[in-house]
Amino acid sequence: MNNPLNELINDFNRHLAIGMFYHPGTNNLITGLNRRKLTAIIAVRFGIISPTLVSWLYQTSRHQALEHLNKLAREGLLVLVKTHRSNDGRIYVPTYSAAKYAEQLTGIQTYFRSKANPQLSFNHNTVMHDLINAFVLLRGIHNWQTDEKYNPFWQGFVTEKEFKRITSKDVRNVDGLVQEDSGALVAIEIEHSFKNKTTRRQILLKYLSGIKAGYYSKVFLVSHSLDILNDAKRLNNQIIEELTSASNSKFKKEYLSDDDAALLEASIIYRTKFCNEINELFYQ
Repeated sequence: MNNPLNELINDFNRHLAIGMFYHPGTNNLITGLNRRKLTAIIAVRFGIISPTLVSWLYQTSRHQALEHLNKLAREGLLVLVKTHRSNDGRIYVPTYSAAKYAEQLTGIQTYFRSKANPQLSFNHNTVMHDLINAFVLLRGIHNWQTDEKYNPFWQGFVTEKEFKRITSKDVRNVDGLVQEDSGALVAIEIEHSFKNKTTRRQILLKYLSGIKAGYYSKVFLVSHSLDILNDAKRLNNQIIEELTSASNSKFKKEYLSDDDAALLEASIIYRTKFCNEINELFYQ
């Protein structure tokens, strides 16, 4: 009899194995082809892409990034959407042709819903969150030590869209899933704003459920703001203490055992590594 968790992990692994590292070519023709492929895959996997993201990833000027994206738009792979929600004042969304192209490149079926109005193909309220999320997941793969030795934080990732489609509705969706060198699966969560205590409590319990179910073993909280991360840590610690207290009468159904509390405390990691880079890239 098939194990549902094993099937789910196998599905994760197929997405984790998609090559998302940028390889410059030996000449301009190959470099252009490599960029075309990777841009299409990024746009399809995340649902959006921007000049800032392209300029950072390919180490080009903004002008060159715009030329690249506009060329793919002319080829029918992307559609330009102007929006004040993006730091660039615009984003690009994939077309059905891009979805089919990415499917051909990755060997993984792409679920794509075509919209007559491209303005309806993405969530305007989460544009910056989604772009930062794409940056963080790609940044972890593109990492070098000070001696220029390649040293990625993780080997591959599952996007928010993919995680939501693969898992059941009972599981809290996460912004991404990455795989470390050890093989451990780690949830990535972008903390783009302050949250109240009630919301934090609900999220914490969902993390515990996801960890105990075997979907991931750790959670990395990432933000552009140290204040947001420090506030998240403060509230999470308060909540864990309250839910393990013997006098916890308010949230009896949400009581945490000492083992559960220890698991949460050990599994949630506040990653400050990306704060400055996110600010410099998206807010300056």
